[in-house]
Amino acid sequence: MGRSILRHAAALALFAAAAIAWTWPLARHLGDALPGGPGDNYSFVWNLWWMRRALATPGVEFFRTTFLFAPFGASLADHPHTALQGFAGATLLRSLSVVSAENVIVLASVFANMAAMYALAWDGTRRWRASILAAVVFGLSPYFAVHLLGHFDLMFGATIPLFALLVIAACERRSNAAAVGAGLVAAAAAYSAYYYVVYIGLFSAAYAVAWSGALAVATSRRAATARLRAIRGAAMLAIGALAGAAIGVAATGGWTFAIAGGALSMRRPENLLSLMWIAVLAAAMTIWRIDVRVQPESVPRIRRAAIVFGVAAAVFLVACAPLVREAVDLLARGEYVSQTYFWRSAPKGVDLASVVLGHPLLPLTASATQRAYAWMGVNFVETVGWLGVVPLLLTMAAWRQPLPRDMKIWTTVGAVFFLWALGPSLTIAGVDTGLKLPEILARYVPFVSNARMPGRAMVGVSLAIAMLIATSVAKKEYSPLFQWLLIALVAVEYCAAPIPLTALDRPPVYLALALQPAGAVCEVPIGIGDGLDAGVGSQERRVLYYATIHEHPLVGGYIGRMPPAARERYASMPVVRSLLRLSADPHTAPVPAADDLAANPCRYFVVNRATAAAPLIEYIHRLPLVRIAGDAKRDLYRAGR
Repeated sequence: MGRSILRHAAALALFAAAAIAWTWPLARHLGDALPGGPGDNYSFVWNLWWMRRALATPGVEFFRTTFLFAPFGASLADHPHTALQGFAGATLLRSLSVVSAENVIVLASVFANMAAMYALAWDGTRRWRASILAAVVFGLSPYFAVHLLGHFDLMFGATIPLFALLVIAACERRSNAAAVGAGLVAAAAAYSAYYYVVYIGLFSAAYAVAWSGALAVATSRRAATARLRAIRGAAMLAIGALAGAAIGVAATGGWTFAIAGGALSMRRPENLLSLMWIAVLAAAMTIWRIDVRVQPESVPRIRRAAIVFGVAAAVFLVACAPLVREAVDLLARGEYVSQTYFWRSAPKGVDLASVVLGHPLLPLTASATQRAYAWMGVNFVETVGWLGVVPLLLTMAAWRQPLPRDMKIWTTVGAVFFLWALGPSLTIAGVDTGLKLPEILARYVPFVSNARMPGRAMVGVSLAIAMLIATSVAKKEYSPLFQWLLIALVAVEYCAAPIPLTALDRPPVYLALALQPAGAVCEVPIGIGDGLDAGVGSQERRVLYYATIHEHPLVGGYIGRMPPAARERYASMPVVRSLLRLSADPHTAPVPAADDLAANPCRYFVVNRATAAAPLIEYIHRLPLVRIAGDAKRDLYRAGR
């Protein structure tokens, strides 16, 4: 027992050191920089500050704020609110600045990911080095590396392996306490990263089917009949014709046909390719038969899985009551916001070519890999599928026949997550092959549809591969030296340091604004935006960080899901309407006359002289404002003479 405790402590110390090294030089800039480039990272600092403000202010609820989109405010229920991380920053880390607290939470998330994966692998293998290897494969994976650039909510992935650990204990060892714990962990995911609630649900479905053995899938060859041969021949002709037409459209840019006084355009090959895949399926079905049967002997396991996930779901709903209540209120008010897209415009998933492109942030290969992504026209942050050479080789080595039961389960989980990560249709080297995949139906499922970036399901692939590798290495009983070599090789393959940082400043004008009485602030140029569209006006999200300095409400702002009719509401406010128009395109119309400040929600105006166009500054000067402070780049005005 004493030796095991020492080994576990040594593993945790190793994870702490790895978290610092992998995110270097973040540890040197805890108070004056954020990971990644300027963008979403500011939003998470604001989240933490808002949690501190909400806890310190009686009667204020965290999930509803008027400090963004003042004066009408916004709901944070469908925003990446990071409430759990914010609560830690407002309590355990309350002595630190919001920036330092945010960075400590990022480092702690990297550590927690490795520690949680280690616990899951240890539970399954009872092998120390194999568990450390699994922790490195999961916790330092390229998936987390690319999201470290600004998606701080996704950095806390520890809830997924912890949920898996408790579900396994509840199913295999019939622990009802573990089922309750699984529900609490799922609730923690809801308070930290919405996507991970969806992925916990996906894991639950995949694990329940695989663990219970409820379904038996078998293939058999059909007897060749004249009818089947005729269907197959027709399908093969269709495949050739459709493939040829698709190539022609891609090569020529398509055609337009005049039909019955109208026009039929064929500019893209995707529809032709989709029909071709249907023909391929039809041809395959003339050769192979797939039989899916429910296994009668699996009934006790099905019953146990139903109990486990039923208990977990009930606990989840109780623990998430504040969040569920706000979501229900949003629906009742008709303010629940989700993206609208169609099959062609759906966000792409992992590009299959990315599996062999290399790590997009590995210093030795980053430049070439990122150029390859740019050539394909895809965003590597959301479409990366690289898992590493060593992990892939170890995974292939694990797939020996026949697969042990535990490895079949993890193979099923990994396959389900990878299929989801590929997105609505299969994309290879930036080309939509037209092959529609199951994830295309996700947009029809309430709440699940808001987890709109399918490539993020790679977190589940990394989890499954980590468990396959740990299980295989434990069973093969490699020498300790070889296992340490594997750990070192994976760590080198997954190295993302030095990571880019966004330096932070504290402009004097915001320090002066912090001393002013309460009142809403208009940043000039002004803007509104969210994660679903390009927004209106300025999209400089640094103002969210500046709001944590001056601590006044912002008119406008940026959030995961913008309040419904926000544009229309601001269009009814003369001053804000003019500011938004001049911030979006200052040269399309004459500068309006001074608007009436009576209906103006802005008490203060911070004018950035470096970014505000001349017409915008001219409009500000026409308003009855009093300049009360300034610095090298900005002026601070108060409404009124």
